[in-house]
Amino acid sequence: MKKALLPTNGDPLHAVETLLKGLIEKDLVDEVMVPAASPSGMTVLSLFARSDLLEGANPWSPVMPVQGGRATQQLAFTDPGARVAVVLRPCEARAAVELIKLKQIQAEHLTFVTVDCPGTYEVTGFHASTQKGDAAAESRRLVEGMTAGAPSAGEGLTFRTACSICEFPSAELGDLRVHAFGAKAGDAVGLEASDEIAAKLETAGLAAFDGRAVEAREGVVKALTAERTKARDAAFAAFKAEAGGVDALKKAFATCIRCYNCMENCPICYCKLCIFKTPTFDHPGELYARWAERKGAQKMPAETTLFHLTRLNHMSSSCIGCGLCDTACPMGLPVATLFRSVAKGVQGMLEYVPGRSLDDPIPLTVFREDELEEESGAFN
Repeated sequence: MKKALLPTNGDPLHAVETLLKGLIEKDLVDEVMVPAASPSGMTVLSLFARSDLLEGANPWSPVMPVQGGRATQQLAFTDPGARVAVVLRPCEARAAVELIKLKQIQAEHLTFVTVDCPGTYEVTGFHASTQKGDAAAESRRLVEGMTAGAPSAGEGLTFRTACSICEFPSAELGDLRVHAFGAKAGDAVGLEASDEIAAKLETAGLAAFDGRAVEAREGVVKALTAERTKARDAAFAAFKAEAGGVDALKKAFATCIRCYNCMENCPICYCKLCIFKTPTFDHPGELYARWAERKGAQKMPAETTLFHLTRLNHMSSSCIGCGLCDTACPMGLPVATLFRSVAKGVQGMLEYVPGRSLDDPIPLTVFREDELEEESGAFN
């Protein structure tokens, strides 16, 4: 990987917007997928084929209504027929890695651009708090905080739970990486690119890869990661105390209406046909009546706990902790905390970090005779 500093003249959003425009204008890609301001004023993930429409591109958007990894799957489940640069946060890039390994993304014509992430807010809370929902202004404030150190939530706002306990805030994946953490005065952000992409950017006059990097970045990222890891462990301990065991879990998720929103928005739930959307769980009325007769009462809808446990069994080894399941839940259930806490144990037991590398095989595709032995310490 080659390194460079991208001058920002005090406005990193505009500098990166100009870089993304240049990718199309210099014919390095045909299209760019990136969050951007829409005519309604909302910031939404959009796919651009014209560089002039990239005005308002905002890779540090403070909201994430759509998981970029899942959107990349929709775009490139089959060959999109165009060269596309997809701009992703770290959790979105990690999801994309898992989906590539699961044969859900055809990556041959994609250029992955990742950015350091300050964290995001819930969409409704952000727009209610800021009235006009000025995403660009808040993004500039957040990036300014990143250049000085750890970003802080805006007045009257809180980061999404998943963001506040995210141990992977920095851009460590992708063909082109934009580094804002520790950039000090904010007159430049760091770039890191593969040799191929760096050569193309230099030839196009979009960047000069002279080896310069953000010197304070490593210390800032290390401190922020430690802070969020501590918050993660505290959140998991509190959740275990409240919802440990099947009975407590049933109580914590008693108001689940099995709307499937968590599943529909999870980038790792990639099945084209889910068993819960088949006749297997489309029971005749008389069966509910018999259950009620046998038990005295029957919760409606039924099998909500089974639904969550089935999802956990399916994707806990690849959960990347984006928290879109929390965002999507209309009942405000702590879905992400459940999945992340279970995933931490499963991933630790299997010695697997989802999204770390395309070279790491997904555990469920690998068999090792000794991987579940107690003496290995997996169950301690």
